[in-house]
Amino acid sequence: MNASEMARALGHRGGRARGKRLSVAEKQRIASLGGKARRQSLQAARRIADNFRYAAVLGDLRGQPTAVRHLRTFAGPLPGIYPAGS
Repeated sequence: MNASEMARALGHRGGRARGKRLSVAEKQRIASLGGKARRQSLQAARRIADNFRYAAVLGDLRGQPTAVRHLRTFAGPLPGIYPAGS
């Protein structure tokens, strides 16, 4: 038996002893906290995936990025914002 197997066996013993010591209500509370944490993690992962899909769609709609011109000064309306002829 190596050190890792020994640690695993001791961990199982400690977990079982703690389980016997806890009341049913405490076990339910701990399980509920675990379930909430899992649900929040899955929801966060889903939101992140949705954001990546949204960003990909926007990138496809925009096409290739255009060159950016840097202007120090300009007269009139901001370039590119207002329709031509305004």
